Amino acid sequence: MAIKSMKKFNIGTKLFLSYIVLIVVILLITTISFQYLFQEYLVRETREQLQKEGLQISQMLEDRQWKGENPPNGLLDRRRIEMAGNLISSQFIIYNANEKAIYSNVDEVVRIDYEENKGKLYVTEEVPISLSREQVGSIVLFTKVESLEGFNRIIQQSQAVSLLVSAAVAVLLAAIMQKGIAGPIRLLANHMREFTMRNEQPPLTLKTKDEINELAKTFQELTEQLRKNDFDQKEFLQNASHELKTPLMAIQGNAEGILDEVIVGEDVEYSLEVIVKETQRLKKIVQDISYLTRLETVDESFTYEVVDLHHVLMEVITAVKPLAHQRQIEVRYDTDHTIDLKMDSDKMKQAFMNIFGNALRFASSVIEVHVHQDNRQVYIEVEDDGKGFGENPERVFERFYTGDKSGSGIGLSITKTIVEKHNGNIYAEDNKKGGRIVISIPFQS
Repeated sequence: MAIKSMKKFNIGTKLFLSYIVLIVVILLITTISFQYLFQEYLVRETREQLQKEGLQISQMLEDRQWKGENPPNGLLDRRRIEMAGNLISSQFIIYNANEKAIYSNVDEVVRIDYEENKGKLYVTEEVPISLSREQVGSIVLFTKVESLEGFNRIIQQSQAVSLLVSAAVAVLLAAIMQKGIAGPIRLLANHMREFTMRNEQPPLTLKTKDEINELAKTFQELTEQLRKNDFDQKEFLQNASHELKTPLMAIQGNAEGILDEVIVGEDVEYSLEVIVKETQRLKKIVQDISYLTRLETVDESFTYEVVDLHHVLMEVITAVKPLAHQRQIEVRYDTDHTIDLKMDSDKMKQAFMNIFGNALRFASSVIEVHVHQDNRQVYIEVEDDGKGFGENPERVFERFYTGDKSGSGIGLSITKTIVEKHNGNIYAEDNKKGGRIVISIPFQS
């Protein structure tokens, strides 16, 4: 029932109440355990002091040659034992060898009460008295348990005052801690409620240096990523609609011209060729968009296996050589040693095909492929002797970006996604010859 009611409170109240419950439990355990342990301690210390005082009295009687016959009045002078700062007093009775009480430093009433209740109301210690190795009597020292309890009550009162002061300080600290924890959480919750994609908020700055501050930073990073994704999505839709609009307008214009008999004769055949060509282009754009979308989601699965990178590159180069020969471009690749990598060979072939396709569009006479490695990474460099990428090489990986206004602008975006799915990196740069694209893929176990 208590747990269900706790669910109605906020986290600050829960922390405060939990802290109070913890304080109460600690106080109860401390009080009960201290009372029991201190009582045991007092009884043990009392026995030790009684034993010590009894030995002193016994030694004094033995030194004075007391034979256990007459009461040792002159020897003891009704000695009284006081312990623990005069708060606990003890009495004693001296018995002769026949266990007859012949001397005590207490009244007769007390002596009789002790003899009747010595196992219940008194802490007792007995010390023998010997003369020439013969026991001539014994001394029994005792004190009432009530005197111990009185002393224990004084200690308990002091303890209670200390515990109450400690509890008050602890409650004050709990309230301060509650404010220090619940306050930043409340600010973060309000900041989250006010978040919208349309209106940008100033970043939330918390003075705490704990997990709450890390949570606020994580939320800030999440909001920035959401805004970036929203911007990318809108830009993607704008670019996609622009790219799709051009072939659709060409198809619509030529089809309407034929239908309205504006285009006649030999021009009809030309218009039909335009329609087919733009339809194929439209189909290619749609296929690339669909493929890129699948790559960026979990729907498109990757099948990783250990394959020879040299073999994959040779298959791609063999496939592009006819087009390179047609454009009088030489493809140079002289690496023939085996490099085993864990990859999806079909996806990586597609990535390399896109890179070579881009290089063939811009190269003047040669495309060079270089492969090298270290203990952790394999690097594949594809460079051409074209005009390069310009001021912003990294833009070539953006969707629908085309430097020369040709192509769909999706191929290198697909390549970047495939490489990143292999935990790799890809970047573009200009060199002295032209443009270069570098892929780095880590060795994976």
